[in-house]
Amino acid sequence: MAELVYALDLGSSAHRAWGFESPLSQRIQEGRMVMAEYTLEVKKEELDKKIKELAEKYRKDVMIPGFRKGRAPVELIKVRFSRELEAEGFQEIAGAKLEEILEKHRPFIYAGPDVLDVKKDEEKGNITLKVGLEVPPEIGKIDYKKLSRELPGGEVTEKDIEKELEKLREINAELKPVKRKIKKGDSVLVDIEMGDVKMTNYSLDIGNDTLSRFIKGMKAGEEKKEEIEFPEKFSIPELAGKKGEIKVKVLDVKEKVLPEIDDEFAKNMGFENLDDMKKEIRAQLEEDLKENLEKKIREKILDNLIEQFDIEPPESLVRSLSVNMTRADAEKEAKRIAILDAIALKEKIEITDEDIDKKLNEVAEGKIDEEKLPGYRDNLRPVLIREKTIEFLIKKVRGEDGDN
Repeated sequence: MAELVYALDLGSSAHRAWGFESPLSQRIQEGRMVMAEYTLEVKKEELDKKIKELAEKYRKDVMIPGFRKGRAPVELIKVRFSRELEAEGFQEIAGAKLEEILEKHRPFIYAGPDVLDVKKDEEKGNITLKVGLEVPPEIGKIDYKKLSRELPGGEVTEKDIEKELEKLREINAELKPVKRKIKKGDSVLVDIEMGDVKMTNYSLDIGNDTLSRFIKGMKAGEEKKEEIEFPEKFSIPELAGKKGEIKVKVLDVKEKVLPEIDDEFAKNMGFENLDDMKKEIRAQLEEDLKENLEKKIREKILDNLIEQFDIEPPESLVRSLSVNMTRADAEKEAKRIAILDAIALKEKIEITDEDIDKKLNEVAEGKIDEEKLPGYRDNLRPVLIREKTIEFLIKKVRGEDGDN
């Protein structure tokens, strides 16, 4: 029976038949693998018929003592090469049945197929093969009302436009030298010494941080020493978390003279007038908001999917993702991927080779190695299907046409 198991070619090295010592079956026993089991049955009648076909196929090339080449009786060939013919016949029949199962899950086969068990009914002669696959789970009906729960929204307000105008004022401010005491909003040039840290001609905008509070009230040309402690996440990396005496010398002090927000300012910025400038700012903010909202909506829909479908994450996906993230994050991402893949299979969401080639050309700028193209397609296909599935879900949630 082992010969039959190993005769069944389950694909590439990643999809080998491991017999009863399958790594997949071991992981199942440890309770760390979510997988689907499929039972294939090769009936005696099917195998006998296939063995006869193979014996007839090879008859012309077989040489058996006492017979000229190609003249040996088929029944004798079946007896002399019974083991080889049974293995090849089993390979063809079971392989075809397995292919039907694999096709239902492509391109989302995370691990396997692996042989979990094989039995032969000695009385009837039928062979039963149990195969394990790590594939997306079967899911029920999607509740789009729950899926749309707490989706983020927003709009561009006049306040948002005013904030952008203030940023432009800051960027276009004129720096004017002053001899007064330093106050918030000034731009200063200083030398700083603290332990092994020495910073010369360091430019600083005075705000409310630890260093700014220390410098406020000083004038150009003045020096100051004092014990100080900077927070761990201080904005100047060289000083972050440091504690001890600091010496600061003020070299120059300038105040920011902000321009008035009027038509003249707008013209200097390349617009006809202030209203024209505000329209452009609004359009840009709305574009940015739409992009950010799309990302947040996608994330929320994926989170809602996890809440709606309580599945165990596919272990092979978790292990692969854990290379670049924590185990907890990898499990969450694996759940998202598995559920998306399940929806794609359920809704029959597909993409064409033309879709993939278009994306490849965008990424590679037309520089594609033709020999490697099939491999690129295989790797990119599930990624693009998942992307299309998310778009499908967003349309459904919004009540738009969700056809794929």
